[in-house]
Formats: sequence, structure tokens, C-alpha cells
Amino acid sequence: MPYSLSKGSEYAECPCCGKRADSLSEIEPKFGWRTMEKGVTIPQSYCRSCRTAHCEAGKPCKV
Repeated sequence: MPYSLSKGSEYAECPCCGKRADSLSEIEPKFGWRTMEKGVTIPQSYCRSCRTAHCEAGKPCKV
């Protein structure tokens, strides 16, 4: 999933449906966050809609 958390260029994009969040305040409601090893926090890979629809990599989007 493409994303950037660099100051001034924060965004996240869903690889399934293409939904995009263009700020930190948009990432939370559209994607949510995942805590990785050593406490690093990144946006979830798929948007909330695609995760709810149980979309899978390599298969057509269900949203």
C-alpha cells in the first residue's frame, strides 16, 4: 500500500479500491492504524471498506 508520513506529504492509498486519504486526520477514519514492531505506527494497508468487505489481494475489489 502506498503511503507517506513525511511532514507535509502525509497520505495513504488503498491498493484494492484506490481510496485515498491526504492528511493524518483523514487516515484515521478511512484506514485506521497498525502498530508494527518496536512501536512504529503506520496506516492499515487496506481501507476500512475493503477490510469490511473481506477483499483479498489479486482478486477483484468487492466494494
